[in-house]
Amino acid sequence: MFNFFSKTTSTLRVLMYHKVSADGYNDYLTVPAAALEAQFKYLLQQGYSPVSFSDLVKHMRGGKTLPPKPVLITFDDGYRDNYTVMYPLLKKHGIKANIFLVPSFLQSEEQQSPANGEEYLSVDDIQSMDRQLVEYGLHSFDHKSYKMLSAAEADRDIVKTKARLITLGIPFQPCLAFPYGAFPKRNPVKLKELYNVLTENKIALAFRIGNRLNDLPLENPLLVQRLDIRGNDPFEKFVSLVRRGKSIMDKVS
Repeated sequence: MFNFFSKTTSTLRVLMYHKVSADGYNDYLTVPAAALEAQFKYLLQQGYSPVSFSDLVKHMRGGKTLPPKPVLITFDDGYRDNYTVMYPLLKKHGIKANIFLVPSFLQSEEQQSPANGEEYLSVDDIQSMDRQLVEYGLHSFDHKSYKMLSAAEADRDIVKTKARLITLGIPFQPCLAFPYGAFPKRNPVKLKELYNVLTENKIALAFRIGNRLNDLPLENPLLVQRLDIRGNDPFEKFVSLVRRGKSIMDKVS
């Protein structure tokens, strides 16, 4: 059902980040800028080619050739440091990255202190970033788990998310990351209903976690696996994850 080509031609790595710190602080969601730059340099030195959502969608839909060793770099939630800290690194190294946005998190210019204490991107921040370097996808309207939503609720969430981004004038690709990486993987009936919702809403690519590499052509574009890059892991773990993904014996997310 999901195979678009008859022969595997490559392997796709999808990296999942969240926050970036300018002061060296790290935790599982926060990568220090120096560490992120070292990771970017490693990818380029090893011949990996950062691609955008639209590159991958065009490849899947029309057979557009991807560059050698494609890697999709993604950031979840739309933290403001993606603009203030991460984006300058993209410009410095000419790297493409992709941000999954949560519309209810987007900060207005008048908003000084978000309720949860986090700073998120504003529309002006988003519009200021070069569209040749940064593209945007969907991450639900207010970060609810798709594992817990019914098919009808998931449908309403996607419709609402897209409508809000359109209203704000934010361009986005038909790509969605499941909040928390969660989806009804142990409920075949509910999973099929979710696939139908994604297809009806013209979602071309949906992303889980999984920590595996993806063979191309994608076996299932609606369950693309991402590698969870944690800010408090050593560089050697980043290298191992990028090279091989997690062992088949490891627990799948």
